[in-house]
Amino acid sequence: MANPKKNDYFSGNKGNLWINGKEVLTVVKAKAIRKPKYEEIPAPVGDGTVRVKVGHTLEFNGTFKYLGTEELDAFNEDEDVSLVIANTNISGKVTKRLKLDGVTFDEETLIDFEKGKVQEVELSGQAETHEWLQK
Repeated sequence: MANPKKNDYFSGNKGNLWINGKEVLTVVKAKAIRKPKYEEIPAPVGDGTVRVKVGHTLEFNGTFKYLGTEELDAFNEDEDVSLVIANTNISGKVTKRLKLDGVTFDEETLIDFEKGKVQEVELSGQAETHEWLQK
């Protein structure tokens, strides 16, 4: 196998985020995580317990620079919120694109002031389902 070139790596330099079809242009970071959920049951042999996987959760968090013109209606409970997160390698030849549906947010930073810094807005929450649009 040939050694990868420096521009074949995913460096975190090229990424995009769409919330309900609207692109957030100034994404600082975005991450989607699948976490297994376990239940502890008595061990079938001997004392103690064993962990049995009973499902998983899909978690999301993201940070973007706030321009004041973004129209993110993340807490509108009248519609189903979806996210698309894209990550492109340095050369721009390979993109991974993941869609999260049924997203609910745990919190939204409304204002966060620090002298000399551009305001960043953070969103975090969970999704019901995920689908790879491009891998």
